[in-house]
This record gives sequence, structure tokens and C-alpha cells, in this order.
Amino acid sequence: MQLAAHIQASILLLDLFFASGAPFDMIMAKFFKKNRTGSHDRRAIAEFSYTVFRNFEKVKFLSSRITSDLGRFYVLVFLKAIHTLSEAKINEIFSGKPYHPASLTEFERKFLLSLDQGNDFPENAKLNYPQWMTPLLKRSFSQEELPNEMLALNEKACVDLRVNTLKSSKDEVKKMLVDSGFEVEDCCYSTLGLRLLNGRVSRNNDVLAKGLAEIQDEGSQLVTEISAVVPGHTIVDFCAGAGGKTLAFAALMQNKGRIFALDKYEERLAQAKIRCRRANVSNVFYQQITGKWVKRHLECADLVLVDAPCSGSGTWRRNPDMRAKFTFQDLAELLHIQEEILESAHRLVKKNGKLIYATCSILKEENEDQVAKFLDNHPEFIAQKIELSTYTGNYLKLTPLRHKTDGFFAAILRKNL
Repeated sequence: MQLAAHIQASILLLDLFFASGAPFDMIMAKFFKKNRTGSHDRRAIAEFSYTVFRNFEKVKFLSSRITSDLGRFYVLVFLKAIHTLSEAKINEIFSGKPYHPASLTEFERKFLLSLDQGNDFPENAKLNYPQWMTPLLKRSFSQEELPNEMLALNEKACVDLRVNTLKSSKDEVKKMLVDSGFEVEDCCYSTLGLRLLNGRVSRNNDVLAKGLAEIQDEGSQLVTEISAVVPGHTIVDFCAGAGGKTLAFAALMQNKGRIFALDKYEERLAQAKIRCRRANVSNVFYQQITGKWVKRHLECADLVLVDAPCSGSGTWRRNPDMRAKFTFQDLAELLHIQEEILESAHRLVKKNGKLIYATCSILKEENEDQVAKFLDNHPEFIAQKIELSTYTGNYLKLTPLRHKTDGFFAAILRKNL
């Protein structure tokens, strides 16, 4: 595929994204399944699309008077104003030839000419975050911290792996990756984390295909490390999803004890089952969340993990499209859901047991505020300080700028009554 064909595919994907409620990676997966494309072309199309998203607020600002053909106009604005392609090169790409975008209309030509007059971007566009989030971000970061934190969240993320000690060791996995041509270093905080510095590992690589390691950001790995679970414990992973943290718990417990992996969606649990089989995990029970199940298992768990649905603002490096359609109303709904989940999940914690509340968000509204509200309503729980050999704090609070991880938050809440 040529550049023009990659751009045309990106325009189609962006149009599908803005017409859908699905994340961009799911839209791409369906698109590539329907339209057979080589791996090199898939990477090129994805990379171009994500680059548009990493400049989305600038593109949106310049395209503010456009109400239709959003994908095409966003790409045009990016190419002209951000990527600074010449008029001749844009005409070459938008030529109307087979697999090329359609030729420019007269309106589009005049629109692109208007972009030559200089662009004075507002602060949120320069730093690529939604304007409505400004007061929230200023609560989470100081005036001095905010610009650099936002720029760090707009960079590309490295790939982190968590070694599966049920099947291998950190040294063995590291050697296999190096032998495959990767530059690898130990993660700074996670004891079982490895970071790839040059590219992405294929799912066909033995390290992943045989379940010797799992792709998992270092910040996410630390949620299980702070839990201090031991073999024989009973764990409830209340929002287990596809089972990333379930797998980590099983390894820490050496397959001894019980893990209940709960989720609202059966398809996520089905994926978790596949991953657990591949990783030699044998102490997990899978269950759709129901009020009936919770009532039957009151105070059953040494640890309950609530990895809550959230804004995902801490993962903007990996999912830059998440900023494009997220609204204040979406946040308000998530805050309500987080409260409801905590109200249900805390009933499963036994006396002297622990509840871990975690998000991949950088917003205080989803993090410290939720914890404070929960503790006010449940005096039987107290916050426990987090102490690792490499990290100490009242809460686990990570950002790409400070810790080279995704933005992440976790609190340990111990039940004393």
C-alpha cells in the first residue's frame, strides 16, 4: 500500500469511529478482518490514525466549523497544519485515483488556504486534552506540573511485560526476548516487569504464545504487588475483564487458594478462561456479577480488588482516541457506577481483609474523592499506607512523567470490624 491508500483507510476508520460508540482499536480490528491487509500496512494505518489523535485538539480547534465528513477534514487539517505537507503533496494524495482519497473540493481548497494564516492554539489544544477537563486537571496537578504531565501523556508508550512465574522466570523470559532481537530492561518498580525499548512483540512470539509472560503496563502490575496476597487466600477480582490481574494473583498464590473472577460480560470472562489455560492457572472460578452471588458470598474474601470502570485518562498514551469523544456526562455516569460497585464489592471483605480500589485515571474525582466518600460512609474501613521496596505513599499514584508508567491510582482499604 502507498501513503495515499493508508490515509484513505484512516479516513474511513475515523468516520466509523465518530459514528460509533466503540473504541478505535475495536473498530480497527473489525475493519482489518473485513478488509484483508498486510501487517506492515496495518501498522502504518494505525500509526497514522493515532498520530491524528495525538494532535486531535489542535485539529478539532481548526475544524470547529465543520459538521460533516469529520474523518476527511480532520486528516486534511492534520496533513496541512500539523504535518505541514505542501499543497502539491496533498493534491497528489487526494487525487481520486483507485485507493486514493477523492479529489479536493473547492470548499476544501479554500479551507486549507485559510490555515496558512497562522494558528494561535488555546492551552488545551497545545497539550491535547478536552477543554472541559481543564478545571479537573488543575485539581489533579499543580500549575507547574500540568503542561509536562499532559505532554508525557501524549507520547507513545513502551511495551511492558509481566513474567508468569508459574511457567518461567524473569531471567529466562528476558533471554528469550533478547534472542528475538529486543532491547529489554527491568521495570523500575515491578519485581516481575520487563520493558521492551524497541518495538512490539508479536502474539506469535513464544513468550506470549506459550503464556510465559503477559503484556501488562508496569502500573497495572503494581496493583497485585501491593496486595500482599499469599497462597491459600481467597481473592475476588470484582471487575476482572479479560483477567490480566487475575493471572497475576494466581502466580503470586502459586495456584493455591481461590480466585473468583467476576465481570458483567460473559465474553470478557471467556477470554480470561483462555488466558488462564495458557498460563497454567488452575485456581480461578469465573462468575458473572449478580446481586444473588454477592449475597451468597458475604465476607468471604481476604482481598477484594475493584479495578473500576473509569475515564481511562491515565492510558491516553496507549489509547489516544479516548480523549476524542469522552464528555462530562460520561464522567458523571462513571462516578456513579464507581460508587455503586464499591457499595456492592465491600460486602465481600472479611474482617481484617482488604479492599483495593484502583483506576487507570489521573482525575481526583475518580480517585481520592471516591476513596474519601467511601471511608466517610464506611468507618469500619481505614486506608492503609502503601509500602514497596521501590515506592511508598498513602496511595499508589503513578504518571508517565514521574514513573514512566501509565497514569494509575490504587488505595488499600482495610476492614477492622
